[in-house]
Amino acid sequence: MTTPTGLASALEASAFAAWPAERTEALDGWRLRFMHGVSRRANSVWPGDSTGSLSLEERIDRAERWYAGHGQRAAFQLSPVSRPAGLDAALEASGYAIEAPVSIQVASARVVAGGAARVPARVDSTRPADWFEISARRGRFAAVVDVYGGLLDRIDPAARYAVAHVDGEPAAVGLGVVGSALGEGCMGIFSMLTLPACRGRGAGHAVLTALAARALHEGIDRLYLQVERDNAPALALYGRASFRELYGYHYRVRGP
Repeated sequence: MTTPTGLASALEASAFAAWPAERTEALDGWRLRFMHGVSRRANSVWPGDSTGSLSLEERIDRAERWYAGHGQRAAFQLSPVSRPAGLDAALEASGYAIEAPVSIQVASARVVAGGAARVPARVDSTRPADWFEISARRGRFAAVVDVYGGLLDRIDPAARYAVAHVDGEPAAVGLGVVGSALGEGCMGIFSMLTLPACRGRGAGHAVLTALAARALHEGIDRLYLQVERDNAPALALYGRASFRELYGYHYRVRGP
């Protein structure tokens, strides 16, 4: 029987692969990630395992020096399955503050796909121009379009690009990334965005149902996504679509 902890560990590994950083370095089971300005996730330590002979203090010090060499403060992405078990407490004692608590939510693609969509949506395996226009140029990646494009290049061919239309015009987008967890297929949902003028028209829900239907078509029933806990509209959207929290993570960031 799969335990919540076992599934959490599997989804952490799948999410790590689904959002590959521009530069990654191994450190005794950890992965140090760097990418110019795209996201916290790709600019933080992923402590998915604990191996090697370095003490925890030595590892933290090496991580801090690595990020300083990239012009950044050290940051750690910490979940209940991060290793070693005392890492969060050690970082807190060293003056690392919590930032951006995130909820990891899961749902059955069959259930999500069964929700009635109010507007049409399509899903492509190759990156459509209208999807990139909204996701890259009209969203949070507008200042780093080329870097975001490089991330998408690294994800291919696992990426699925969803676009919903309102009144015949592209209105909302989402990114599905096919992976595996516990020996079965899964799809992570990322980069959800609805244009401000189109909110409240069901476009975001249509993106979710379209991605879920595509997952089912590919023999995948497990969906997961990551949403910041202070994003009330997104939490409400995902809750209506039947997503439920499995676990959470947060970042620990070194002070100035």
